[in-house]
Amino acid sequence: SYCPGSNIYTSRLRSVKRDMAGYYRPPILVSRIKFDNYDTDSSGYIELDELKAVLYDLGMRTTETDLVGALLALDKAKDGRVSYEEFQEWYRERAERVDALTLTEDSQRVLSQAIAFFKAYDKDMSGQIDREEFKPMYDQLKKDWKAIGNEIGTFDEVLKSFDRNGDEKISLEEFVQWLVNAGTICVQTEAD
Repeated sequence: SYCPGSNIYTSRLRSVKRDMAGYYRPPILVSRIKFDNYDTDSSGYIELDELKAVLYDLGMRTTETDLVGALLALDKAKDGRVSYEEFQEWYRERAERVDALTLTEDSQRVLSQAIAFFKAYDKDMSGQIDREEFKPMYDQLKKDWKAIGNEIGTFDEVLKSFDRNGDEKISLEEFVQWLVNAGTICVQTEAD
């Protein structure tokens, strides 16, 4: 019989806990996995050079000014680095502000592939594809389009179609927006 205050219940509970001790693992938080991924030197902190990868994965520019600004915003202890606790607080706040829009499964797959494709050509990890970096990207796009029986425009025409702000660089945001405009990525609203 069940009796929370009894010695029998307590001793059984201790026995079960002892038996399960080798099997139970507390859940690992996503924020811890992300933090450990960015903490490439396993120092327990994300330093300025490691913060570049955080910003890059968010599709943000990674200029020196952006990096220092992000470090100042995240580094509550003002010790020049980001602890796990600081990162976790920021990560939790960021997750709470997630947009109501969601992507279809196919669009999530395409977006993941598009980001990987973009990163492959963003050799300096600046978050932008400049003219030099775009040349091999253009060649690959041209080859891929030709394989499905389509032609694309000239180098300058295609660069201009991606480059919405006219700075002759393609940001990750511009690249993804081009895919959305082309109907490659579909955003699903709550009404869908």
